[in-house]
Formats: sequence, C-alpha cells, structure tokens
Amino acid sequence: MIKNYLTTTKQLQKSSHGGTGPVELYEIWGKSDFKSNVDFLDRVVVPPGSIIGFHKHGRNEEMYIVLKGVGLMKIGEEEFIVKEGDMILNPAEGRHGLTNNSNEIIDILVLQVSINEQA
Repeated sequence: MIKNYLTTTKQLQKSSHGGTGPVELYEIWGKSDFKSNVDFLDRVVVPPGSIIGFHKHGRNEEMYIVLKGVGLMKIGEEEFIVKEGDMILNPAEGRHGLTNNSNEIIDILVLQVSINEQA
C-alpha cells in the first residue's frame, strides 16, 4: 500500500490533548491498516503559538519525527529543544507535550505502537 502524507485529508483540531491553539491532523494510516501492534501513523502540523498539551499515554509508545520546524518538547519533567530531523521516543506510561514557540510551523510524523502484555 502506498500513501502520500502530503495529500491526506486535513482535520483541524481546536486543541490537542488540552493544549492551546489549532493543530492540523492528517491521518495517514490507522490500526486497521496494520497486522502488527501499530495504532496509527499521523502527520501533525503545529502552527506558531500552538501547543500539544502535556498528557500521559497508557500502554503504548509514541514516536515524533520532526520533518520541519523547531519547538519545545517536554518529556516527564525535562524540556528539550527539538528541530528538523529529531526523532523523539515518548515512553509507555510517560507524559509529554510540544510547544511551538517559534515563528514557523512544526511538521511532525507521529507513530504510536501498543505494547502487548506477556501471557
């Protein structure tokens, strides 16, 4: 299956995870597209001044791949400057958020994978 992440349908979210400002969501692939434990692969565009709120995940890991832009990422109690080319792994049960404190958009791919409990 081939998809182009630049041509998927845009959904405008008024806020993301309790953050502030609009965020553009482009759903590329969902859980039903995979046979593995991948939950989704989305593209998210965060305009200047918008924030993906600080939130906690359950039994899944999430990776952000920064395609464009610079912002402030909070993981747990630490804050990091993230930029184009950075790949951020948000751990299971972890808390994280992203602030676009720049004058340019932040364009990211978000990949989430569920963790199966061992039998």
